[in-house]
Amino acid sequence: MSGWTKVHDKEKFGIALYNYNARLPQQMSLLLGDALYIREKCGEWYLGYTLRDRTKKGVFPKSHIHIKPSITVNRNYETVVPNESPIVLEITGVLREWAAIWKQLYVRGSPEFEQVRFLMNEVISCRTHIMSGTVPMDELKQVKQKITARIDEGNLLLGLDLVVRDEQGDVLDPEDASTISLYRAHQDAADRLHKVKSSDNRSSQTSIARFSHSLFVSPKNFVCANAKSDCELLLSLYDASEGRFFTENYWIKWEGIGRERETLKDYRAVFTDLGNSDLNREKVVLVCQVIRIGNMDYKDKDSEKNEKRRDKQNIRRPFGVAVMDITDIILGKVESDEEKHHFLPFVYCSDREFLDTVIRKVIAAKELNHKGQGLWTSLKLLSGDFKQAREEHPHLISSNASIVRKMGFPEVILPGDVRNDVYLTLLQGEFSKGNKTSDKNVEVTVCVCNHEGQVLQNVISTDSSRELANEYRSVVYYHEDKPRWNETFRVAVPIEDFYSAHLRFTFKHRSSSEVKDKAERPYAISFVHLMQENGTTLLDGNHELLVYKIEHKKPVDSLQYLALPCTKLELEQAGMQYGSQMALSSKHSAGLSFTSKDLFTITTTVCSTKLTQNVDLLGLLKWRANPEILKRNLASLSKVDGEEIVKFLQDTLDALFNILMHNSDSDIYDNLVFDALVFVIGLISDRKYQHFKPVLAAYITENFSATLAYNKLMVVLKHYVENLNERQNLDFLLKVMKSLEFIFKFIVRSRVLFAALNNGKGQGPFQDMLASLFSSIGAMMLYTQDSMLTVQGAAMKFLPTVVPDVLLVFGAEDLSRLLVELVENVPEERLKQQKMMCISDIVHSDLFRIPECRAILLPMITTQLQNLLEVRHALEICAKILGDVLEFIYAKDIGSTHEDISHLMLRLLRPVIQTVIRLDRSDPLTACFVAVLVSFLHQMDEYHYNQYISHFATITDLLDFLMEILLVFKDLLQKKVFPNDWNEMILLQNSVILKALRHFSHTIRDMFSNPFKEQVWSNFFHCAISFLTQDSLQLENFSQNKRHKIISRYKDMRRETGFEIRAMWFNLGTNKIQFVPCMVGRILEMTLIPEANLREATIDIFFDMMQCEFYSEVSASTNDKQKEYKGNFSEFEYEMITQLDALVEGGRGDPDYRNLFYSIMFKCCAEHSVMREQGVRFVKLVTRLMQLLLEYRTIINEENKENKMSCTVQLLEFYNEINRKEMYIRYLHKLCDLHLDCENYTEAAFALQLHAQLLRWTDEKLSRVLMHDHYKHANTHWNLKDRLYFDIIDYCKKGKMWENAIARCKELVDHHENVTLNYQEIAKYMRMMAEQYESILTQIRPEPEYFRVAYYGKGFPSFLQNQVFVYRGKEYERLSDFIARIQNQWPSAQLMSRLSPPEPEICDSTGQYLQINHVDPIYVEKPKFAGKQINEQILRYYKVNEVQKFTFSRPVKKGEGEEKNEFASLWTEKTVLVTAYPLPGILQWFPVTSTSSHEVTPLENAIETMETTNGKLKQLIKQHTHDMNQPVNPLSMMLNGIVDAAVMGGIRNYEEAFFTEDYLETHADDADRVHRLKDLIALQIPLLEAGIEIHEAKITDNMMPLHQKMETCFDELRHHVEQNYGKKPRMGKFRHYKTLPMRLKKISAGSLASLDNLSDTSSLSHLGSMTEMSAAIGKSPGTILGGNVFVKSGTPGKNSTSKSPNKKGGTMSAPNKKSRESISSLVNTRRDSQVREAFLFVLYPMNCKSCEILAFFRLGDFFLRLFTT
Repeated sequence: MSGWTKVHDKEKFGIALYNYNARLPQQMSLLLGDALYIREKCGEWYLGYTLRDRTKKGVFPKSHIHIKPSITVNRNYETVVPNESPIVLEITGVLREWAAIWKQLYVRGSPEFEQVRFLMNEVISCRTHIMSGTVPMDELKQVKQKITARIDEGNLLLGLDLVVRDEQGDVLDPEDASTISLYRAHQDAADRLHKVKSSDNRSSQTSIARFSHSLFVSPKNFVCANAKSDCELLLSLYDASEGRFFTENYWIKWEGIGRERETLKDYRAVFTDLGNSDLNREKVVLVCQVIRIGNMDYKDKDSEKNEKRRDKQNIRRPFGVAVMDITDIILGKVESDEEKHHFLPFVYCSDREFLDTVIRKVIAAKELNHKGQGLWTSLKLLSGDFKQAREEHPHLISSNASIVRKMGFPEVILPGDVRNDVYLTLLQGEFSKGNKTSDKNVEVTVCVCNHEGQVLQNVISTDSSRELANEYRSVVYYHEDKPRWNETFRVAVPIEDFYSAHLRFTFKHRSSSEVKDKAERPYAISFVHLMQENGTTLLDGNHELLVYKIEHKKPVDSLQYLALPCTKLELEQAGMQYGSQMALSSKHSAGLSFTSKDLFTITTTVCSTKLTQNVDLLGLLKWRANPEILKRNLASLSKVDGEEIVKFLQDTLDALFNILMHNSDSDIYDNLVFDALVFVIGLISDRKYQHFKPVLAAYITENFSATLAYNKLMVVLKHYVENLNERQNLDFLLKVMKSLEFIFKFIVRSRVLFAALNNGKGQGPFQDMLASLFSSIGAMMLYTQDSMLTVQGAAMKFLPTVVPDVLLVFGAEDLSRLLVELVENVPEERLKQQKMMCISDIVHSDLFRIPECRAILLPMITTQLQNLLEVRHALEICAKILGDVLEFIYAKDIGSTHEDISHLMLRLLRPVIQTVIRLDRSDPLTACFVAVLVSFLHQMDEYHYNQYISHFATITDLLDFLMEILLVFKDLLQKKVFPNDWNEMILLQNSVILKALRHFSHTIRDMFSNPFKEQVWSNFFHCAISFLTQDSLQLENFSQNKRHKIISRYKDMRRETGFEIRAMWFNLGTNKIQFVPCMVGRILEMTLIPEANLREATIDIFFDMMQCEFYSEVSASTNDKQKEYKGNFSEFEYEMITQLDALVEGGRGDPDYRNLFYSIMFKCCAEHSVMREQGVRFVKLVTRLMQLLLEYRTIINEENKENKMSCTVQLLEFYNEINRKEMYIRYLHKLCDLHLDCENYTEAAFALQLHAQLLRWTDEKLSRVLMHDHYKHANTHWNLKDRLYFDIIDYCKKGKMWENAIARCKELVDHHENVTLNYQEIAKYMRMMAEQYESILTQIRPEPEYFRVAYYGKGFPSFLQNQVFVYRGKEYERLSDFIARIQNQWPSAQLMSRLSPPEPEICDSTGQYLQINHVDPIYVEKPKFAGKQINEQILRYYKVNEVQKFTFSRPVKKGEGEEKNEFASLWTEKTVLVTAYPLPGILQWFPVTSTSSHEVTPLENAIETMETTNGKLKQLIKQHTHDMNQPVNPLSMMLNGIVDAAVMGGIRNYEEAFFTEDYLETHADDADRVHRLKDLIALQIPLLEAGIEIHEAKITDNMMPLHQKMETCFDELRHHVEQNYGKKPRMGKFRHYKTLPMRLKKISAGSLASLDNLSDTSSLSHLGSMTEMSAAIGKSPGTILGGNVFVKSGTPGKNSTSKSPNKKGGTMSAPNKKSRESISSLVNTRRDSQVREAFLFVLYPMNCKSCEILAFFRLGDFFLRLFTT
C-alpha cells in the first residue's frame, strides 16, 4: 500500500453519507451530513476533519464520503467551500448553525422550538427549489428575497448575529466595504428586522416605490350549471367606493353547453398602467360580467332545438356577475402567486335586475350562495409597466397575453406615448312606449361618423383582447322603459378625423319573436359632436342627449340631423337664444321628430395627448394663429389645470421655446416665457406631478432643440438675481431657485446643441457669462435681510443639482471655486443647516470624484464641519457628511486619496474624538460618530499616523491627545455603542483599535519613557487589557462557524494584543514598581484568557512584579551605597488573592490555567536564590486557592445547595487561615444566605456567630475589612455586633435552638447592664430570655438523627472524594428518607450494602460509591449538671446537640456460635467518630477527623440492648403520661414485641446464652455482667406493667383482643421473671387513666412535675399506706384529690360525680381546715422533703395561682404509688 498523499483541490470537500463509529484512536467518527475538509488520502481512507470541529483530525473511509466540487480560499489559513452560489452556501451554513441550537431548544422544552422548525423547513424548501436549477431568473430573485428574510427572522429569534447584505441581497464582505458602508448596512438590516419584529403578520406590506404597476390575471376555469348559450366574460377592475370601473374589459368567449370547449388555461391578461393611487384605493374588486349571447328569452329546451336556435338573434342579455375583493393582493398584504388559484363566486342576474345593481349587491353581501359556481383565476401583482413586467416575468407574460389598460392616463405620460381616445359610458335612458302595449326591449348601437354621415371603420374597442370594431351594441333589458346599462368602451379616432367626427346612437326594439325581430328597424337616434366650436374637445362628464324619433323607420344613413341640437344643454341655450320653446319642440327635419319624453345619458372621458379641453392652453399651443393675444395666453398659463399641462407637456414646452426663439421683442416676451417656463418646471417639481420629472428630462435630452435659448435664459435669470430690489415680492425668485436644475438643463442642452452645430463657437463668452451668473448667485448669499433667508436657502439647496449638467460645458475646477465662494459668502451664523445640506450635495456630485476638485472643496468642507463640531450644532448632518466623504474616498476608482485623508485627519480627527467624548451613549448619533472615528483610523496608514503624531506643536499636546484617544477606546470597549449582534461592525472596530494601539505603543515608548509619564502608560495598559478581555473577542464562547470566520479574517486579536502588552511592560524598566500592585488585577484578567500562547507569554509578568516589590526600596539612606529593600511582596500577594477570587468566581480561569501558572511560576521562584522560599509558598498558596475557587464556581451553578455550602466553607476556612478577614466575612454571609434559602436557620445563626466573634463590645470604629453590605449602616464594633446578635437570636428561635439564643441574650444583657446602662434594652432581652426558657420546658422539639456518609471513588468532587462525614438530619428525617435525599443528589452513585471498609479498587475507581448508616451522638455531661437533678426537657437538648463524638456498631462473627441462639455469638464492632466541629454548626455536616473502634462481647451487647429497650419503654410511658394525644400504636408494638416471646424471642435467648452453668464456668469474669443483665430483666417488669395499664386506658374496642393477649403473655412473663430474678417495686397503677377530668388531660407536658423524681420505686417503699393519710383527713383513699381522680372504672367512689371522661367533669374538693392540719402533721413526721412539698400542695392548692394545676396528675400518680406501697 502506498503512503499518504495530498488530495487534489477538487477532492478537498466532502459530505458524510452515513454514520461512522471510530474503532481506533486515529479514526474519526462521522455523523450523517457532516461537512468534511479532506487533506490526504491513502487507499480506501481519507485524512481530514469535520467543519463543525476543526480541532479534531482523523481518518475515515472513502466509501462513506460524497465528494462535492469546491474552491480553495486562502486568507489567514487555507479553507475550502463548495462551489455553489453564495445564497446556497449561506443557507447551508445557517442551517448547520441553527440545527445545533435547535437541539438545545428541544432539550430545554423551549416554545421557540416549533418556530425554528417551521423556519428551517421553509429555508430547506427554498434551498431545494433553488438547487433544482429550474427556477427562472425573475422568480429566483423573489425566492432569494424570501430566504434572506427568513434567515434574518431566524437569527433574530435565536439571538444570533445580524447578517448585513448588499443591495442584491448577498452577504456583504467587510473586506470589500468601507467602514461607513458597513455601518449603514448594519443600520438597514436592523431597521429591516425591526419592521419584521413589529409587524403583526409575517408578510409585511410591500413598500410601493414605483409609479407604475401591473396585475397579471390568468383565468383557469368557469363553472356555471345553466350556461347553455354562448357567453361573454368581461373581466375588469371596479372601485367599490366610487361605484365605477376604472379599467377596460378583458373579453373571454365561453362556449355554451353542447359544444366542445377547453378550460381557460391559455387566457392571460395584464392590467397595466396602475399607479400608486390605484393601488391605494379603499376597495378594489375584480369583476367578471357574464353576458349571454342568444335569443331574447332563455328557455331550457332539448339540446337539438337549442342548437338550432343558437345565435339566431345574437342579442346580448345580462346573465350574472362574479366578484372578488383583491385589495389585500394589490397592496401586498397577501402574497400573490401564479400557482395559487382564487375563486370568484358567481351570482345570477334576474330579468328585472341591472348588472350594475347586481355588482353592488354582491359586493355588499357578507355571504353568497354560489353553489360552487364561479370563475377560477390566478393573480399576481407585478412592478413596472407592461414592458418592464414582460422583461422581468417572461414565463408569465407570453406573446399572446392581452394588455388591459386603465381608463384614462397613467400617472406618468412618457414622450412618444401618443393617445387620442374617448372612453364612452352608456349610463341610462328614458323611453316612452310609443305604439307598443308594453315597454320596449331597447338595444343601443353606437358608431362614429364623419360630417358626411359615413361610419368610420375600426374605431371602437369593446375590450382589449379583440380587434377594433365599427360599432358597439349594448346589453338588452327585457321590457324596461328606464334601462341602466353602465357599459364602458373606448373610441379611438385618428387625430385627422377627430375634428369632424361625431358619435351616433341608434335605438332599436328587440322582439322576443325571431320573425318580428328581423323586421325591426331603429326607431330613434341621438348624436353628439366630439369637438366643440371653440376648438376644444367634448368636455368630460355626463351628457344628456336629445332623442329624435325616426318617422316611418327610414334608413338611418339617409337622415340629416347634424344641424339639430344634440344635447339638452344645447337645446336650452338655443331656447334662450330664440326665445321660443314651442318652436324648438315642434322642430322637424327630414324624417326626424323631437320628443321631450325620451332622454339618453352618456358619460365621456377624453384621453388625448394632442387635444385639450382648456381654451387658454389651446390658445398657447396655437399662438401663431392669434399672436395678438399671445401675451394674455402666456400670462393665463398659470391658471391652466396642472393635469392638462402635464398631458401636453411636450407641446407646451415646444410652444414656449418657439415663442422665445421666434419673437424679436425680447423685452416683452423673454420674461413672460421665462416666467411660464418656471411655472411649468415648478408644476413638475410639485409632489403631485413629481413623477413627470423623468418625462421632462427625457424631453430635454431627446426633443428639445432651441439652440439659442441658453443666452436668453441666462440673461433673464441673471437679471432676476441681480435686481432683487426691483421686485417687492420674492416669491417668484424662490420659485426660480427651486427650478434651477431644469433651467440649467435647458441652458446646457441649448449650448451643447449650438456648439455641435457651430463647432464650439462662442465657448469663451458662454463660460464667462455662466461664471458671472454663478457669481451673482454667490453675491446674493451676502444679503443679511431675514426676508432673503428662504431664497438663499433654496439657492443652496438646488444649486448643487446643476453640477452634472454644468460640468458638460464648464471647467470642473472653476466650478468648484465658484461653489466654494458661494458657501463661504454665507455668514457663519446664518443658514447653518442649509449650508451643510448644500455641502452634502456637493460631496455626492461628480465634482468630488475629481482629485483636483477635492483639493479645492475639502478645505471649505472641513472648515465648515470643524466650526459646527466645536459648537455642537447640526451634528446629525455633520456625521452624515463626514461619513459620505470617508466612504467616497475609500473607493478605488477616484484617483489618489492619500492627501485627502491627511487633510481630513489633521483638521477633523480631534474634533470627532471630542464629539464622541461629549455625546451620551444613549444618543443615536454616538454610533454614527464612532463609525466615523473608526473609518478615520481604518483609512490611516503608517504615514498618516506618523504625520499626525508629528503635527502636535508641543509634547504636552501630544500627551493630551494620547490620553484622550486611549480613554475613548477604553470607554468604547466597556460601553458598547453598537448592539451585540452587530458582529461585523464590532470586529472591524476592534481591528482598527488594535492597529491604533500598535502605533500608539511605539509613540509612548519613544516619547514618554524619559521623562516617565505614568498616566499615559497606565491608560495604555488599561485600554489594551480592556480590549483583550472584551466579550466580542472571546472565541471560545462562539460557535465553530463563527469562530472560524473571525480567525480567517482577523486572526486571534487577543494574542497580538497580549504580546504588545508584554513588550510594553518589559519596556517600563525601573518604572514597573509604579504599577505594582495596581496593575495586578488587569494583568491577571489578561492571563486568564483561555488562549495557550497568550498565557505562556504573559504569566511570567507576575514573577517580574514580585521581584519589583521585593527589591523596592523602603527608605532612603544618606549613604548612597547602602540601600534597604522591602524583602517581600505582600502587597502583590494581597492584590493577587483579591483579584483572583473575583475573576474566577466571575467565570475566568480553568484547571489548565492553574497547572500552567504553577509550572511557570514555580520554576521561576525555585530558580531564584533569594525569593525561593517566599515565592514557592506564594505559588502553592495561589494554586490551592485556584483549586478551591474552581470547585466553588463549578458547584455554585448546580442545584445541589449542600455542595455549594461545602465549597463555601472550604473557601472561608482558607481565608481565615491566611487572615483575610474581609474575604472570610464575605463567604460567611454567602453561607448564611444559602442556609436561609434552605431554611437551615440554626446553621445560619452559627455562620453569623463567626462574624460576631471577630467584633468587640466597644465603640471602636469599624474597619473596612469587618464590614458587610448586609449591615451598611453599622459603623462601630458594638453596633454591628448588636445587629448580628439580633439576627442570630431570630434564627435560633426559628431553628428551636433556644439555648444558643439565651447565651446571646445574656451577652447583650451584660453589655447593656455594664456598659450602655440601657435598661429598656435589658428588659427587652430579659423578656426574650424568659420566652426561650419557657419554650425549652413547654414546646416539643424533635430530636435530630445523625448519619454517617462515606463518599468512595474519584467520581465525586475532590472535596468529597474518599472522605467520611457525619450529617445532622432534618426534623423527623429517618434513615430511609436521608438515604433517598443523598441518592437524589448523586443519582449515579451506588449504595454499599455493608459497613466494612471498602477495597482500594473502589477508592481509586472513577465511580461513585456511598456508605450510609445511622450514628448515635455520645453525650458528655456538662460540668454544671454534675450531681444535680435536671429536668429531662433540659437534658434532651444536650444529649443530641453540641456533640462532636458519634458511635455506631456493626455485627462481627467470631467462633462457632450456636445456630439456635445467635445472641451467644453476637459480637459487634463499635466505632467512635470525632468530627472536625461540634454539631450543630455552620454546616449540617462535618468531616470525620478521627475514628476509633473496639469490639463488644455478646454479653455486653445484651446488657446494652436491655438498657436501650428499658430506656425506650420508659420514655414512651413518660410521653403518654404527659400527652393524652400520643398515638397508641408505637406503645402497642413495643409492648407486644417484649411480652410475646414468639415475636422477639423474649428473654429466653439470654437465659440460654448467658445464664447457663457452662457459660458461667467458661466466663467467670462475666459474673457481675450476668447479674446486671438479670437485674435489668427484673426492672423491665414494672415498666411493662405500667405500659400495659396505659395501653388498657387508651385502646379502643377493636384492639381489646390484642390487649388481652398481651396481658396473658405478661402474666406468664412476670411470673417467670419474679420467680427467677426477684420482684421489683411497681411504678404505680394507671388503670383509671380514662377517668381523669378533661382539663387535666389538656395540661401540657412541660407544666407537669417531672416523673423522674418519682420513678424510682425503691425510694417509695418507706412511705406509709394511703389508709393512714385518708384517716387523718377523714376521707376515703379514692376521694382525697376529688371524686373523679382515683375511682376505678366500674366502681366509682361515694363522693364521685359520674361524668363522662370526654367532658370537663370532676371538681377538686379542697380539704377543710381540720383535714389540712391532720395531713400537715403527718407530713411533718416524714423526712422526705418531696413528700412534704407534695402534701402541702394538696393542702393549699389555691395559694399559688401560677401553680394551680401544676403537676396535678403527677401528684395523683405519686399518691397511688405512695399509699399502695
